[in-house]
Amino acid sequence: MHTLIVTGGALDYTFAKEYCKTLSYDKVFAVDMGLEYVHNLAMIPDMIIGDFDTVDGSLLMEYEQQIAVGRLDTVLERYPAKKDATDTELALLKAIEMGTDEITLLAGTGSRLDHVLMNMNLLLQAEEAGIVCFMVDATNRIQLLSDHTRKNTVISKKKQHGRYLSIIPAAPIVTGLTIEGVAYPLNDGQICQGSSMTVSNYIVDDVAQISLNQGCVWVIESKDRP
Repeated sequence: MHTLIVTGGALDYTFAKEYCKTLSYDKVFAVDMGLEYVHNLAMIPDMIIGDFDTVDGSLLMEYEQQIAVGRLDTVLERYPAKKDATDTELALLKAIEMGTDEITLLAGTGSRLDHVLMNMNLLLQAEEAGIVCFMVDATNRIQLLSDHTRKNTVISKKKQHGRYLSIIPAAPIVTGLTIEGVAYPLNDGQICQGSSMTVSNYIVDDVAQISLNQGCVWVIESKDRP
């Protein structure tokens, strides 16, 4: 099962419409202000979740009324503003609980750097649960590899999300890091968190292959905004 989670960061509608056409997803979760995005993208949410401190109140009420009269088969979960998890984390945990095996997170980036970093770290929870998770916006696609479950990935040059390929350590030490099919290959390397050695690479073969033995890394495909 593939779950599309639309949260409340920044969203480029033109990009989102086209990107969602390339996905085959089974569930749509609208997280707080993400309900406005889902509504404007003409999607029907399977779940609406959050403390609803940022969503338009009249739009939320409209969905609540449609759910109440049975016009929508949507689950709505309201949480208090004072809680120990972000709305996005609650949505991701709910997707894991429901047995999803793949997650795409849209609108997880934006001007709030604290939320961006937290959402990137949420990929660790998905990875530990054995779930492939991508956080995507108009200029970036981020996934995580770890020695816990998924130690390797392959990225097609034809389908890459932009020109650049960066591998960012998400653990104090990453060992056995191998990057093939790129302009600057690495074989069984070791890098420390904070190192920029594996930033801004390029795919030169048909595919790039990334693997590691120990630790975890963010794999980031990116491009400059026009």
